[in-house]
Amino acid sequence: MEEYLFKDYKHRLNALDEDIRKLVLKYAEEFYVQDKCTKPEAIDRAIAKAEMERRKL
Repeated sequence: MEEYLFKDYKHRLNALDEDIRKLVLKYAEEFYVQDKCTKPEAIDRAIAKAEMERRKL
């Protein structure tokens, strides 16, 4: 469902590594559904969370 939900943001997701992209889609769906964020906000928050997790911050 994640990929379909955020298909309009494919251009942003394609710039990410495959592993990070999977995490971003997972987190974005969680933010969108649970926190009732907008799609752009969910993507932004998910990218930040995945990148921070990758860098162990």
